[in-house]
Amino acid sequence: MSLELCVLASGSAGNCSVLRTGSGALLIDAGLGPRATGRRLLGTGVDLSELRAILLTHPDADHFNPTWFPAARHFKVPIYCAANHVPTLRRLAARRGFHPLKPLLVAFKSSPFQLLPSLTCHPLRLAHDRRGSQAFLLDTGRHRLGYATDFGHVPPALINLFTGVDLLAIESNYDPRMELASNRPWSLKQRIMGRAGHLSNPDALSAVRAILDETGRRLGPNHRPHHIVLLHRSRHCNCPVLLRRLFTQDQRIAPILTLAHQDERTEWLGLPGRAPLVGEQLCLFHGENSA
Repeated sequence: MSLELCVLASGSAGNCSVLRTGSGALLIDAGLGPRATGRRLLGTGVDLSELRAILLTHPDADHFNPTWFPAARHFKVPIYCAANHVPTLRRLAARRGFHPLKPLLVAFKSSPFQLLPSLTCHPLRLAHDRRGSQAFLLDTGRHRLGYATDFGHVPPALINLFTGVDLLAIESNYDPRMELASNRPWSLKQRIMGRAGHLSNPDALSAVRAILDETGRRLGPNHRPHHIVLLHRSRHCNCPVLLRRLFTQDQRIAPILTLAHQDERTEWLGLPGRAPLVGEQLCLFHGENSA
């Protein structure tokens, strides 16, 4: 089963990625409206009418645009979100006079669930503001994508979940020195840099290295991601040159690094064939070896 990722937009003005598998295409977050998403999709080979699902990390305005409610109903695209975010989405829908939400809205909890045929989603709640954000391991049985954004610190469970992924997409939001030197209010700086805020460049690098180290330990030195994508870069408190310089110090990361952008999409990040995990290896991705 194939798996390809294209980040259409990533940043505080809107986050949206398209995932294409043999079972169909879906959006991870929908922070761009349907029209803007349609424009970004031009040339990708995916059309709005082909989407099979929208999967939300959380419903903040830069991750979900409420104009998707009527569009999702028109295209018959279910919106998947964590159960604790359902009240927020209901309030957003009510403000726009959009109802009922069922069966458009599909709530999930902490257990893995079937997102598309031959695509299983393993969610993990992360600390972000009051209600948190969701990281996802998306598994076709042959390929695995780890996707995590908007979280203030890296729990051990995230390293365990993303061990062995073929494609890793993770937030690297801000440079600490640039954040502290910015003219943002101190309260905002505290929120962003807190344990329930956003992930700094050094913390993101430490997380990526920990995932690579654990993957090598469990599965061997040749089992590494084919792509590492850095998400949600701050326009004002980060720098792509600085970010690339930091991450490419690790020669395991340098040749497979992609920086996502706010104003332009990435190329399709595809994966070559790889044999499915079996036996003891498979247990690593179902929690049996969790610390």
